[in-house]
Amino acid sequence: MKSGIKIKAHKDITRFEKIGNIPVPDEVALCTKQHIGKPSEIIVKRGDMVKKGQLVARAAKGCSANLHSSIAGKVKAISNLPSISGGTTKSIIVKKEGSQDTDFMEPLSEINAAAVRERVKEAGIIGMGGAGFPTHIKLNPPGEIDISILNGCECEPFLTSDERMMIENAEEIVGGFSYIIKATGAEKGIIGIEDDKPDAAAAMKRAAGKMAGKNIEVVILPKVYPQGYEKMLITAITGREVPSGGLPHDVGVSVHNVRTSKAVFDAVASGRPSIDTIVTVSGESIINKSNIRVPIGTSVSNLLQYYNIQYLREISLISGGPIMGEGVDYLDMPVTKTTTGILAFKYKVENQMRCIRCGKCVDGCPMGLVPQELNRFFSGGDYEKMADAGLEECMECGCCAYICPSKIPLVYNFMVAKAARSGVK
Repeated sequence: MKSGIKIKAHKDITRFEKIGNIPVPDEVALCTKQHIGKPSEIIVKRGDMVKKGQLVARAAKGCSANLHSSIAGKVKAISNLPSISGGTTKSIIVKKEGSQDTDFMEPLSEINAAAVRERVKEAGIIGMGGAGFPTHIKLNPPGEIDISILNGCECEPFLTSDERMMIENAEEIVGGFSYIIKATGAEKGIIGIEDDKPDAAAAMKRAAGKMAGKNIEVVILPKVYPQGYEKMLITAITGREVPSGGLPHDVGVSVHNVRTSKAVFDAVASGRPSIDTIVTVSGESIINKSNIRVPIGTSVSNLLQYYNIQYLREISLISGGPIMGEGVDYLDMPVTKTTTGILAFKYKVENQMRCIRCGKCVDGCPMGLVPQELNRFFSGGDYEKMADAGLEECMECGCCAYICPSKIPLVYNFMVAKAARSGVK
């Protein structure tokens, strides 16, 4: 596995902005599929009154996650709403009403592996830095784990919500990590942070130092994109390489995001379910850029109104980072547990040219693929040759498209090819 690429981070824009709070929205749309796996099963109906933190959809059998209301109010409707990942998702619309009474769990009295896993499941915690894999399943891997890794890299440009959390909530994050280590049965915990985050690294080192006997170490890594990709992070920290088609537990490692760790701490120590997330709101079209705590289900339009952004005709909106994020076409799209940023840029059209076979995409691909060759097969509609050339190994990090001088939408093309092949199967 290669080391990735160097990119402009643009993090000084918001890295010094303390985490704020958005006012309680008038209503939220709680998607039942914010995670990999099966949608949560709705247990409320239209007209029901719910409290903040109340369970409104239960994890389905298999791979799924609980869902709780992020505000107190009345269930206004249960509707199919557009999703950021495409298609529609059954969602619970809760309208704010009455006082914001909470319905949290009691703090966990006995800390053992099974109890932590069950509490994490009850709290509806998922991987909050990536694809949203239910954390209670990740805490019970099929193989033996000797190292748990906490991912504090946050390598996408503009995003600083993880960094601010490490500065402001270091002890809670490390505390949550100690519960994760216990649940996975790991002998050691390692926190990986890139070297462009000295304040976060210092805070996490201080917090880890207070955890006597927990065997937690902070490792500083050189800034490179996409260091936060778990397979790349595992190699950088341990020297182990996850095999093609394999998962971290195949090499005895479990990887979790810092915001997931904070959610684990909250669930264990105070009984708080996963009902909000920290979002970086930035980009050239945002005036008061900041990091802000947002209730799950808050619409993008509501968030933009808070920042006085009204004229959107010439603005491109992105959910997540500018490289791996998704374009926002539907302004009522709700914030989910995996939303890390909402970025607003002036709209511009890139003039695509033909491939000049410069090889920059090959040098930049951390998976050692040949993107220009994959794209040649794509242009000919030969998806099977793309598969033979390693299409499924592409992690869609965007390195190739970012450095392509011809502005070819390589990652988009590869995603189209993957979707076409999965549709055939």
